Amino acid sequence: MPNWHYGEYHALSIDAPTETVMAAAREVTWDEAPIARFFLIFTRNQIRGGRRIFDDFAGEGQQVLALTDNELVYGGIGSDEGPATLDRPIAEVFKDFDDPSQRKSGFNIRFNNGTLSTETRILAMDEEMRKSFGRYWVIIRIPSGIIRMALLRAVKSRVETMLKAT
Repeated sequence: MPNWHYGEYHALSIDAPTETVMAAAREVTWDEAPIARFFLIFTRNQIRGGRRIFDDFAGEGQQVLALTDNELVYGGIGSDEGPATLDRPIAEVFKDFDDPSQRKSGFNIRFNNGTLSTETRILAMDEEMRKSFGRYWVIIRIPSGIIRMALLRAVKSRVETMLKAT
């Protein structure tokens, strides 16, 4: 999503091969990120301890935009009322979707040159939606950052455990 209204970026360094980091990212569970799980209790999400974090973000594949060797990308389309009902998979409609009553969100986890990062971008489809989400963003921005850093730390911890085992 090259243009957006609201976003955040967080990163940390990990000295490990890309395959190890991305395997850890795919396998890390909510039990390994208790702070993230705590903050998400207050949202509409149903967080269960033993579940893999990025399986939940994928929403049974419904939210997947792209999966590569070094990046997992997820997206959502919705409004204050909840997710939009789409007639095709999100990966097919995301780029060109422009219903003014909705907003698009993108989230990734990426490993590149020793840096594990996550970025979130939100694009409101019209001015009313932008203002509405802006009020929400003021409240959620700090907890969202805490959640993202907790996820990155959980992946790093899993990587360290994996490397010790080898």
